[in-house]
Amino acid sequence: MAPMQLSLPSGKADFNLEEAAGVLGISAHELKSLVEQRLADDNAAMGNIAKLRFRPADLIMLNLIKTPQAVGDLD
Repeated sequence: MAPMQLSLPSGKADFNLEEAAGVLGISAHELKSLVEQRLADDNAAMGNIAKLRFRPADLIMLNLIKTPQAVGDLD
């Protein structure tokens, strides 16, 4: 399964958790889990996930890693 095509709103420089999840086509809970599993390096940082801001480049990267087959294709 290939990553879905992203449609980023023009002129928007950053996204909160809910906005980022919407762009990625997943729930905020799924995005939080993805960040926890794949990107967080310590549990203390995860306490602030609701305050995270995602840039368009972050969403592109998250779109790639949210699809297991895409990760395997990059290896």
